[in-house]
Amino acid sequence: MKYSLLLPCLCCLVYSTCSFTPSVTTTTRTKFDSILKATKEGEWKSLLPETEVAEEDSPVKKLVLQQGNDDDENVPPRGSTVEINYVGILGGSQEHWSVDDVIECWLQSQQGLSILEEPFRSMNVDGTVLMDPSKFTEEFVAKDLGVSNKIQCKKTIMAAKRLWNQLEEFPEGAEFDSSSKREKSFSFVLGEGKVIKAMDLVVATMRVGEKARVVCRSDYGYGSEGYRTVKGDVVVPPFRTLCFDIELVSSSL
Repeated sequence: MKYSLLLPCLCCLVYSTCSFTPSVTTTTRTKFDSILKATKEGEWKSLLPETEVAEEDSPVKKLVLQQGNDDDENVPPRGSTVEINYVGILGGSQEHWSVDDVIECWLQSQQGLSILEEPFRSMNVDGTVLMDPSKFTEEFVAKDLGVSNKIQCKKTIMAAKRLWNQLEEFPEGAEFDSSSKREKSFSFVLGEGKVIKAMDLVVATMRVGEKARVVCRSDYGYGSEGYRTVKGDVVVPPFRTLCFDIELVSSSL
């Protein structure tokens, strides 16, 4: 399923009349490393109940910025109509990826390359290797990863180059969507898959009045295809980590 920034009708309303260029404001120029650091308000919590990884390594995690209303102890149940304010920014490069992230988010999405999972693990190909043109070379792919087929080798390098090129065109910290710019909150029905996975997951844990930050790996955002406007302009590039600051304004059944 393809998603708009949050909901299909929202895209048509906001982006159908103009091309989109991500903006980088003073408040969004902060390096992604600093966004990931826990602050005095709280610590990162995984939004996957049975995750086997550490909280800080979870593919989708939440940081509470402001507690919700004291008189509202319940989180919104599935099927609730929720109203939120939010700001979305592009996360850092894939250098943050672990070996599992590289395999689950990127390698398995590359046609014909999933057979390289074992070599990627044995050679510890994490984000720092994948995103370094001096390390992830045709020679490395051919000799160290054992890709003898020249076409497959070049295909692997070309797929990596597409990730490298993203960083210049879509810098980390670029704001790509915001309800505040439209001066209107955004509403959706919780748990029906009308928004990206990360949004459904985080809002389901929030109380009215709560403000939270969620950071999600690409498979909980816009995945291997990214997101484009109706005119074809890229808003969120493929495989990109995202960060949202969200406020739950209201919830009703």
